[in-house]
Amino acid sequence: MKIMRLFWVMLLLLNLLGCAPKLAVERSFDWKADFQSYHSWFWVDGKPALMDVLLGDDMTDQLVRRAVTEELRAKGLEAKADEPDLLVRYSTRFQEAVAATPGDLGYSYQWRWTKEPLGVGQGRTYSRGTLIVDLIDRKTGLLVWQGKASDIVTDERDAQGKIREAVQKIFASYPPAP
Repeated sequence: MKIMRLFWVMLLLLNLLGCAPKLAVERSFDWKADFQSYHSWFWVDGKPALMDVLLGDDMTDQLVRRAVTEELRAKGLEAKADEPDLLVRYSTRFQEAVAATPGDLGYSYQWRWTKEPLGVGQGRTYSRGTLIVDLIDRKTGLLVWQGKASDIVTDERDAQGKIREAVQKIFASYPPAP
């Protein structure tokens, strides 16, 4: 009996984990770009990540810049203010969305089948936050790589807590395989 109870508890936990919202990540790149030739990078605005604390910018900006800096360093790219190979910029978007659930539908068994609405539909609003990171070839000025991550966020603090994971997943397959 205990084995059956354990089986049902494990099945319930697996179902709950499967229903957890996933961070959606998309990447695109210029297949003509030679990613092996990129060895250095810097921010488009010229502001280094280490200066963020001193300049007093908002926390979200600091977190994104630190996470991107760490990921690019881990990929072997050096932050270099003087003539870098890549220029990096990021942007964020927040969108309000509505998720609607229709009411229950029932069927009556009369002399013919009819469809009758039996329940009331429900709707809920939520915010979807998106982080977009662009890598631009400095010499040509062309966008060579872009990564996007989006997830449901409840507020700014929730969004800030997801930045590190989002940036890690964005750069998971950088540089792209030839």
